[in-house]
Amino acid sequence: MNEESILSSINPKIPIILASGSESRKVMLEDAGLNFKVITSEVNEDIIKEEFLHLSYPEKVIKLASAKALEVSKSNPDSIVIGGDQMCVLDNVLFDKPGSTEKAIANLKQLSGKTHYQHSGVCLFKDSKSIWEYSEAVELNMHELSEEEIINYVKIENPINAAGAYKFESLGCNLFSSVKGSSYTIRGMPLLPLLKALRDLDIIDLKNIV
Repeated sequence: MNEESILSSINPKIPIILASGSESRKVMLEDAGLNFKVITSEVNEDIIKEEFLHLSYPEKVIKLASAKALEVSKSNPDSIVIGGDQMCVLDNVLFDKPGSTEKAIANLKQLSGKTHYQHSGVCLFKDSKSIWEYSEAVELNMHELSEEEIINYVKIENPINAAGAYKFESLGCNLFSSVKGSSYTIRGMPLLPLLKALRDLDIIDLKNIV
Protein backbone atom coordinates (compact mmCIF):
# COMPACT_ATOMS: atom_id res chain seq x y z
CA MET A 1 0.00 0.00 0.00
CA ASN A 2 1.40 3.40 -0.91
CA GLU A 3 2.16 6.11 1.65
CA GLU A 4 -0.97 8.14 0.91
CA SER A 5 -3.18 5.07 1.40
CA ILE A 6 -1.50 4.32 4.73
CA LEU A 7 -2.12 7.88 5.89
CA SER A 8 -5.83 7.67 5.06
CA SER A 9 -6.86 4.12 5.92
CA ILE A 10 -10.35 3.21 7.10
CA ASN A 11 -10.10 0.72 9.92
CA PRO A 12 -12.98 -1.77 9.57
CA LYS A 13 -14.86 -2.94 12.66
CA ILE A 14 -14.25 -6.51 11.48
CA PRO A 15 -11.02 -7.49 9.66
CA ILE A 16 -11.41 -7.55 5.88
CA ILE A 17 -9.75 -10.03 3.52
CA LEU A 18 -9.69 -9.81 -0.26
CA ALA A 19 -9.83 -13.38 -1.61
CA SER A 20 -8.29 -12.46 -4.94
CA GLY A 21 -4.87 -12.15 -6.49
CA SER A 22 -6.10 -9.43 -8.85
CA GLU A 23 -3.81 -6.43 -8.70
CA SER A 24 -6.62 -4.23 -10.06
CA ARG A 25 -9.04 -5.16 -7.25
CA LYS A 26 -6.29 -4.67 -4.67
CA VAL A 27 -5.47 -1.21 -6.00
CA MET A 28 -9.14 -0.18 -6.07
CA LEU A 29 -9.59 -1.08 -2.39
CA GLU A 30 -6.32 0.63 -1.47
CA ASP A 31 -7.34 3.78 -3.33
CA ALA A 32 -10.67 3.72 -1.46
CA GLY A 33 -8.69 3.82 1.78
CA LEU A 34 -9.64 0.39 3.13
CA ASN A 35 -7.40 -1.40 5.58
CA PHE A 36 -7.40 -5.06 4.47
CA LYS A 37 -5.17 -8.00 3.66
CA VAL A 38 -5.04 -10.33 0.68
CA ILE A 39 -5.36 -14.10 0.83
CA THR A 40 -5.58 -15.57 -2.65
CA SER A 41 -8.12 -18.34 -3.12
CA GLU A 42 -6.84 -21.61 -4.56
CA VAL A 43 -10.14 -22.83 -6.05
CA ASN A 44 -10.04 -24.34 -9.54
CA GLU A 45 -12.02 -21.85 -11.61
CA ASP A 46 -12.17 -24.11 -14.65
CA ILE A 47 -13.97 -26.83 -12.70
CA ILE A 48 -16.46 -24.33 -11.29
CA LYS A 49 -17.13 -22.87 -14.73
CA GLU A 50 -17.95 -26.36 -16.02
CA GLU A 51 -20.43 -26.87 -13.18
CA PHE A 52 -22.35 -23.69 -14.02
CA LEU A 53 -22.40 -23.72 -17.82
CA HIS A 54 -26.21 -23.51 -17.77
CA LEU A 55 -26.28 -20.25 -15.80
CA SER A 56 -26.34 -16.70 -17.17
CA TYR A 57 -23.12 -14.68 -17.04
CA PRO A 58 -24.35 -12.51 -14.14
CA GLU A 59 -25.05 -15.71 -12.19
CA LYS A 60 -21.72 -17.27 -13.17
CA VAL A 61 -19.62 -14.37 -11.89
CA ILE A 62 -21.44 -14.51 -8.56
CA LYS A 63 -20.92 -18.27 -8.28
CA LEU A 64 -17.20 -17.92 -8.98
CA ALA A 65 -16.80 -14.96 -6.64
CA SER A 66 -18.63 -16.91 -3.92
CA ALA A 67 -16.48 -20.01 -4.38
CA LYS A 68 -13.33 -17.94 -3.87
CA ALA A 69 -14.72 -16.14 -0.82
CA LEU A 70 -16.06 -19.33 0.76
CA GLU A 71 -12.72 -21.11 0.56
CA VAL A 72 -10.89 -18.27 2.31
CA SER A 73 -13.73 -17.71 4.79
CA LYS A 74 -13.51 -21.31 6.03
CA SER A 75 -10.03 -20.62 7.36
CA ASN A 76 -10.83 -17.07 8.53
CA PRO A 77 -14.26 -17.24 10.20
CA ASP A 78 -13.82 -14.00 12.13
CA SER A 79 -13.13 -11.88 9.03
CA ILE A 80 -15.23 -10.37 6.28
CA VAL A 81 -14.07 -11.95 3.03
CA ILE A 82 -14.51 -10.23 -0.32
CA GLY A 83 -14.79 -12.44 -3.39
CA GLY A 84 -14.76 -11.13 -6.93
CA ASP A 85 -14.92 -12.42 -10.48
CA GLN A 86 -15.10 -10.98 -13.99
CA MET A 87 -16.05 -12.31 -17.43
CA CYS A 88 -15.51 -10.63 -20.80
CA VAL A 89 -18.16 -11.72 -23.31
CA LEU A 90 -18.61 -11.10 -27.04
CA ASP A 91 -21.64 -12.66 -28.79
CA ASN A 92 -22.01 -15.21 -25.97
CA VAL A 93 -18.35 -16.24 -26.30
CA LEU A 94 -16.25 -15.97 -23.13
CA PHE A 95 -12.82 -14.36 -23.40
CA ASP A 96 -10.60 -15.66 -20.61
CA LYS A 97 -7.36 -13.98 -19.57
CA PRO A 98 -5.17 -14.46 -22.64
CA GLY A 99 -2.08 -15.68 -20.79
CA SER A 100 0.27 -14.92 -23.70
CA THR A 101 1.14 -12.07 -26.03
CA GLU A 102 -0.07 -13.99 -29.05
CA LYS A 103 -3.45 -14.73 -27.49
CA ALA A 104 -3.84 -11.12 -26.31
CA ILE A 105 -3.30 -9.89 -29.87
CA ALA A 106 -5.77 -12.46 -31.21
CA ASN A 107 -8.39 -11.46 -28.61
CA LEU A 108 -8.13 -7.77 -29.46
CA LYS A 109 -8.42 -8.53 -33.17
CA GLN A 110 -11.72 -10.29 -32.43
CA LEU A 111 -13.00 -7.46 -30.23
CA SER A 112 -11.89 -4.69 -32.62
CA GLY A 113 -14.80 -2.66 -34.00
CA LYS A 114 -17.37 -4.57 -31.97
CA THR A 115 -19.50 -4.22 -28.85
CA HIS A 116 -18.79 -6.58 -25.96
CA TYR A 117 -19.63 -6.82 -22.25
CA GLN A 118 -17.72 -7.05 -19.01
CA HIS A 119 -19.68 -8.89 -16.31
CA SER A 120 -18.37 -8.42 -12.78
CA GLY A 121 -19.57 -10.03 -9.55
CA VAL A 122 -18.64 -9.35 -5.95
CA CYS A 123 -19.73 -10.89 -2.65
CA LEU A 124 -19.12 -10.81 1.09
CA PHE A 125 -18.74 -13.87 3.31
CA LYS A 126 -18.57 -14.17 7.09
CA ASP A 127 -17.96 -17.47 8.86
CA SER A 128 -18.50 -19.43 5.61
CA LYS A 129 -21.86 -17.79 4.95
CA SER A 130 -22.78 -15.35 2.18
CA ILE A 131 -24.03 -12.08 3.65
CA TRP A 132 -24.20 -10.03 0.43
CA GLU A 133 -23.73 -10.42 -3.33
CA TYR A 134 -24.00 -8.22 -6.39
CA SER A 135 -23.24 -8.24 -10.11
CA GLU A 136 -23.45 -5.78 -12.97
CA ALA A 137 -22.39 -5.50 -16.59
CA VAL A 138 -20.78 -2.78 -18.71
CA GLU A 139 -21.21 -2.39 -22.46
CA LEU A 140 -18.01 -1.45 -24.29
CA ASN A 141 -17.66 -0.29 -27.88
CA MET A 142 -14.15 -0.77 -29.24
CA HIS A 143 -12.62 1.29 -32.03
CA GLU A 144 -11.79 -0.40 -35.31
CA LEU A 145 -8.13 -0.96 -34.54
CA SER A 146 -5.32 -1.58 -37.00
CA GLU A 147 -3.04 -4.56 -36.48
CA GLU A 148 -0.18 -2.17 -35.75
CA GLU A 149 -2.19 -0.44 -33.00
CA ILE A 150 -3.07 -3.77 -31.39
CA ILE A 151 0.50 -5.06 -31.47
CA ASN A 152 1.88 -1.77 -30.10
CA TYR A 153 -0.70 -1.72 -27.31
CA VAL A 154 -0.02 -5.31 -26.24
CA LYS A 155 3.74 -4.69 -26.38
CA ILE A 156 3.46 -1.66 -24.10
CA GLU A 157 0.91 -2.85 -21.51
CA ASN A 158 1.35 -6.64 -21.68
CA PRO A 159 -2.32 -7.28 -20.72
CA ILE A 160 -1.96 -11.07 -20.66
CA ASN A 161 -3.62 -11.35 -17.23
CA ALA A 162 -6.52 -8.99 -17.97
CA ALA A 163 -10.00 -10.16 -18.93
CA GLY A 164 -10.46 -9.01 -22.51
CA ALA A 165 -6.72 -8.39 -22.98
CA TYR A 166 -6.78 -4.71 -21.99
CA LYS A 167 -6.19 -2.55 -18.94
CA PHE A 168 -8.95 0.05 -18.93
CA GLU A 169 -7.46 1.94 -15.98
CA SER A 170 -4.49 3.03 -18.07
CA LEU A 171 -3.60 3.05 -21.78
CA GLY A 172 -6.37 0.56 -22.55
CA CYS A 173 -9.11 3.18 -22.25
CA ASN A 174 -7.89 4.54 -25.59
CA LEU A 175 -9.14 1.37 -27.28
CA PHE A 176 -12.78 2.41 -26.84
CA SER A 177 -15.15 4.80 -28.56
CA SER A 178 -17.70 4.59 -25.73
CA VAL A 179 -18.72 2.59 -22.66
CA LYS A 180 -22.00 2.32 -20.77
CA GLY A 181 -21.38 1.64 -17.11
CA SER A 182 -18.84 1.98 -14.32
CA SER A 183 -15.10 2.00 -14.99
CA TYR A 184 -14.67 0.17 -11.67
CA THR A 185 -16.71 -2.71 -13.03
CA ILE A 186 -14.59 -2.81 -16.18
CA ARG A 187 -11.53 -3.07 -13.94
CA GLY A 188 -13.00 -6.10 -12.18
CA MET A 189 -15.14 -5.02 -9.24
CA PRO A 190 -18.30 -2.91 -8.74
CA LEU A 191 -16.58 -0.79 -6.09
CA LEU A 192 -19.31 1.67 -5.04
CA PRO A 193 -21.97 -1.03 -4.40
CA LEU A 194 -19.34 -2.95 -2.40
CA LEU A 195 -18.44 0.07 -0.26
CA LYS A 196 -22.14 0.77 0.30
CA ALA A 197 -22.69 -2.81 1.43
CA LEU A 198 -19.78 -2.62 3.87
CA ARG A 199 -21.25 0.61 5.25
CA ASP A 200 -24.82 -0.73 5.43
CA LEU A 201 -23.56 -3.82 7.27
CA ASP A 202 -21.82 -1.52 9.77
CA ILE A 203 -18.37 -2.82 8.87
CA ILE A 204 -16.87 0.50 7.79
CA ASP A 205 -17.61 4.20 8.27
CA LEU A 206 -15.68 7.43 8.17
CA LYS A 207 -15.34 7.65 11.97
CA ASN A 208 -12.40 5.24 12.07
CA ILE A 209 -9.85 6.83 9.77
CA VAL A 210 -6.18 6.74 10.65
